[in-house]
Amino acid sequence: MLNAIFYKEWLKLRLYWGLALLIHIGLVSYLLLSLRSTLHTSGVVETWATMIGRDVLMINTMMYLPLVTGVCIALCQWLPEMQNKRIRLTLHLPIDYTLSIGLMLLCGIAGLSVLFATDAAVMAITQQFWLPRELVTRTWLTCLPWYLGGLIAYSITTWIILEPQWRIRCVNLLIGVPLVALCFLSSQPASYVRMTPWLIALLIVTACLPAYSIYRFKLGKQ
Repeated sequence: MLNAIFYKEWLKLRLYWGLALLIHIGLVSYLLLSLRSTLHTSGVVETWATMIGRDVLMINTMMYLPLVTGVCIALCQWLPEMQNKRIRLTLHLPIDYTLSIGLMLLCGIAGLSVLFATDAAVMAITQQFWLPRELVTRTWLTCLPWYLGGLIAYSITTWIILEPQWRIRCVNLLIGVPLVALCFLSSQPASYVRMTPWLIALLIVTACLPAYSIYRFKLGKQ
């Protein structure tokens, strides 16, 4: 039964996940080529001095990409389930409904994590040939809250979609938008270092919110 749930989610998300992967790789490749071009044009010393002295890492273009990806994957995964109340079939499987919904949520989070880890790995492996380790680490610390924001956006979007009442959906939206915005308040390099543990805690909390929406759905709140 568990394998069937994973397989169903894979069939549902594989096209959208593959498209997102191509977009992520394309944007990361563009940023890396831009960095290489800058190093070739301005020189290594001048580029390093600019990045260190002016806090410029040349990755701001991808700041909102994890956010958009998280929201889109949540919409693609959960909107079909809510059309004509197809989610009822999942709730009547011969396993606990919290487990089945939790596994579906885990599929989405795992898919996003693979996308974001691919971005980070490509950037880190490639940049180490052109930049000192400190700048590579600084780049990763700068991107980390954006990726956490993408996962939080996925969880909150799922929470909103699964909520059976439109009035409560609007309330959830008003609560969720500021929470997601916390991850994108600053684009300054490594400005979220001290806040990262709190963002991880926020991700854990928001990942539990869809369970409440599906509980209300099971109670028949319409």
